Amino acid sequence: MVPKLHTPPEVQLLVNRVMSWAETQLRAEGHIPAAAAWLPRDTAQPEFRTLTASADLSIARQEAQLAADLEAPWHRKELTTIVLAAPVLYGRHGSGERSEAVRLHVETVNDYCVDILMPYRVRAASRWRSGHANRVHFTHPVAQESDSRFAAPVAQD
Repeated sequence: MVPKLHTPPEVQLLVNRVMSWAETQLRAEGHIPAAAAWLPRDTAQPEFRTLTASADLSIARQEAQLAADLEAPWHRKELTTIVLAAPVLYGRHGSGERSEAVRLHVETVNDYCVDILMPYRVRAASRWRSGHANRVHFTHPVAQESDSRFAAPVAQD
């Protein structure tokens, strides 16, 4: 049995922000680049950033760059919550089928660390209805505890 994960309100705020952006991006472009959202310690106003997709940076490198940019402020305790978002292929264990999903890696200063997969389908806008956006359908999310990407480095003696 998978333990039920309690979602802190600051996490829900950032997840809502990122998923709103992801849906808008999927409707317009049919895909998303890597992105990050975070809450500074001194404000409840979320901040958000994406990297411009380029042939030079894979999604994994985009996500790694965003994580690297947030690592120093995290260790200085300037941030309370971080959400990294990236497009991934998702398949159920034992199934050869794969579908697209938005993976949200979530961490808080209170040791809440989870990965949430938000599977989706994009139906391209009809060529007969020019000017209309793609249709996006998110299916049931899957969440599981995760390892920290921002854990403090272990001191070497």
